[in-house]
Amino acid sequence: MIFGNKIKKLYNKGALHITIGTFVTKFVAFFGSIVVVRLLSKSDYGMMSYVENIYSYALIFAGFGLSNGILRYLVISEEKEKKKSIFNYIIKRSMIINVAIGAILCILSTILKIPDNYSAVRYLIPTIALLLPFQDLLNESLYTVRAFFRNKMYAYMAFISSLVLIMGRIIGAVVSGVKGVLWSRVLINSIFAIVLFVYISRVFFPRERVVPLQKEQKREINIYSFQYMITNGFWALFMLNDTFLLGILLNDPSRLADYKVAYVLPGNISIFATAVGVFVGPYFAKNEKNKDWVKKNFKKVYTLSAGIVGTVAVLIALSAKPLIQFMYGEQYLNVVGLMRILLVAAFFNSGLRFTTANILASMGEIKYNMIVSGVGIVVQVILDFLLIPHLGVMAVAISNCFVFFLMAVTLFSIFYKKYFSK
Repeated sequence: MIFGNKIKKLYNKGALHITIGTFVTKFVAFFGSIVVVRLLSKSDYGMMSYVENIYSYALIFAGFGLSNGILRYLVISEEKEKKKSIFNYIIKRSMIINVAIGAILCILSTILKIPDNYSAVRYLIPTIALLLPFQDLLNESLYTVRAFFRNKMYAYMAFISSLVLIMGRIIGAVVSGVKGVLWSRVLINSIFAIVLFVYISRVFFPRERVVPLQKEQKREINIYSFQYMITNGFWALFMLNDTFLLGILLNDPSRLADYKVAYVLPGNISIFATAVGVFVGPYFAKNEKNKDWVKKNFKKVYTLSAGIVGTVAVLIALSAKPLIQFMYGEQYLNVVGLMRILLVAAFFNSGLRFTTANILASMGEIKYNMIVSGVGIVVQVILDFLLIPHLGVMAVAISNCFVFFLMAVTLFSIFYKKYFSK
């Protein structure tokens, strides 16, 4: 009876909607990526991966991390007028920053030295640069829904936007190859971003007046957001650097495509940890000063995430060969061994590291994530440079195992000392 009441309580809070919505959203994106791989040639897929990889570097700096400020400061602010002021400040400032970053990306596309096999990328960068302001605005709108604990609404919005986006990518690939995929992202993101922004402004802030934020409040938001950006940037660089260094050191689109395919399943088991993290994050922010509450619920969340991710990783590893053959065809069967090693790295990352990092960030302790991620990326780059010339794509899987385990242990030690030590 008690267990049933707990389940009902979680359902009413939207936990089930968040979990299933996040899972289905990620699965739709994952399934769509498989279809896109099938529709594009191996060379074209490698080309698309390269241009999206370059865009991802720019995405690291999107709004200088201000979208993450929404998810914290709208949660801990009590007055609706102040929430609206914070929302308006973040939207305006991040839009200006993103337009500037997009312009810089276009300029850099004319002067960057690009490998000969990827020369067509130069003409695709200005197209995808248009995506940045709208993708960040869409994220800010969705984060606002989460900050108001409208978990069911968030799940529906995230799923619908993801479904339409992946359908657009598939249609774009059929109609115009790589160009069609990129233009579909720009158009669909812009439509959803504008529609959701208008809708959220009317639903959450219909009549609230804007209260000018104090300089100290703006400074606090900017510092927290910037630290979050640096942390997310370090984390994003782990995957981006692997792809970038493989492209430069091997200069072989086919081997890069092998790595991207091998990474798809390991990369997507983060779905499960993310689903839990999306739901619990705002609650940890709300209760960050209640140490007993934090200790009690951290144990539950950590055990749950590690158990789920570990189980899924083992199941995928045991059926790796038939999965690869079914999803991508016999041409990619050579990546089975690589994928199994990446699954070990994914467990260290998603099953162990992510939960601690997510909860620390939710409670404003982002600086620990930033420092640990910074050290981790230095170690990763050194290992990649040393190992890729000798081991090829297998090198990045080995380096990821070592680095993610090191980061997971370090973050857990910091959390334990801060919240469990007497």
